[in-house]
Amino acid sequence: MADADEDLIRTPENVSTQPEVDLSDETQDFRFLNHLNFFADSSPSIPRRGEKDFEPNPTELQADVLSASRGAMHNALSYPRLHATKTRIIAFYAPDGYVPPAQPDRATPKAGGEDGKSLESSPTPVRPLPNSARISPDACVYVPSPKGQFFKTMGQADSSSRVWLLPEEALYLIERGSLDIRWPSSSGSTAGSGEEDLSVPMSVQAAYACFMGRGGLTLERYSVYTSLRRLGYALVRAPGWYDDMEQPDSDVTDASERISPKFHGPGLAGLLGLVFNWIHDPHSTASTATGPIIGTGIHRHYMDVYRKLAIIPWYDPVTAPERHPSDTTPPFRVVFHIYKPSTPFKKSALPTPDFRIAVVSTRDQTTMPTMTQLGALLESTPLDPPRGEKMDRMMYMRLRHGYRNVVMAVVDQGVISYLRIADSAFGKEKLYENKGGPQGPKRNRANQKPRKR
Repeated sequence: MADADEDLIRTPENVSTQPEVDLSDETQDFRFLNHLNFFADSSPSIPRRGEKDFEPNPTELQADVLSASRGAMHNALSYPRLHATKTRIIAFYAPDGYVPPAQPDRATPKAGGEDGKSLESSPTPVRPLPNSARISPDACVYVPSPKGQFFKTMGQADSSSRVWLLPEEALYLIERGSLDIRWPSSSGSTAGSGEEDLSVPMSVQAAYACFMGRGGLTLERYSVYTSLRRLGYALVRAPGWYDDMEQPDSDVTDASERISPKFHGPGLAGLLGLVFNWIHDPHSTASTATGPIIGTGIHRHYMDVYRKLAIIPWYDPVTAPERHPSDTTPPFRVVFHIYKPSTPFKKSALPTPDFRIAVVSTRDQTTMPTMTQLGALLESTPLDPPRGEKMDRMMYMRLRHGYRNVVMAVVDQGVISYLRIADSAFGKEKLYENKGGPQGPKRNRANQKPRKR
């Protein structure tokens, strides 16, 4: 009763002057997290959410509840995440990257006495094995005993059956709690199976400090990588990953070695053929400069007239030359090859990617790309003409797919927007050749039956 009277005394007279607070913006009551028993033998279960009890009140009750809620949330977040013994995957951090295992040479016997019984072997230096597995020089984490579904599309195995991970792959696995990365041993040698318990585990903060910025990995590229990985896609680095890549030397032939072809005249028969073709060929436009636009030839169909009216030149993506990725301007360069979950994926023989992605950061690129930059980006991708049953029937699907296409991932302060850019050929889509509607001569009206009223 006394508490109610005290609340009534502290209540302001003009309640209507208090600002209205949206209930959806209020802080949740996290005191229910205190009932969790993290250290019990059974798996912990999260109870029901608490009710919002932070209405405007001049007493100190609201401050006490808010402080208790924050303390409960802090205790819940401070609980260490542990790996189960059966599903734990331990990896080791290699700051120097991949080093091929050493191959010891055979010992050379050396005679010690006349009886030939005492033999000594002279030590010989070891030789490193060649990088036959073609492991990326940016790989900095290796897994001695890989297991699980993640390694089907991630990492590269060496001759010792160790899987080497790239910085973005290792950071993604340790962030989601699927990998336990350990710091390298003080001796600098390769960690064995007995040194797992003695090594120090790496935290997520330390993983960000070690992997972010290594081998061309940026925060924007990692954001795109993790967002697509969570959706089930498989990602592989593209040849244009590095911004400072150099164009390979091309064989340039001298002008003196080039032999110009010799052209011969058409002859009398050829001249007569050109004349007849000029008269009867509806595709000829030789008379448009001195006569009508459609020419003076014989036209047997409206399509021939429409072809004559198409006098404006149009761009054909098939004739565009294919460029090297080094001809593009960063960040407008393909950095990831994307594969759908339904695409059969094999790391030793990668299939044709389903999508090609270029990552653009709004912090570095604040303007729209120019036509030259977009043209170089599209021409750096292989030709992919629209083919398929649906594309053969639907014109808009062919225009949407284009002959070359790139997905541009624009990262704006962590928010990713995907834009699809295609190199379409509008000039190849002849609307007058569309066979969708009924064509042919009209029916004779004399043979038509009168309609009944």
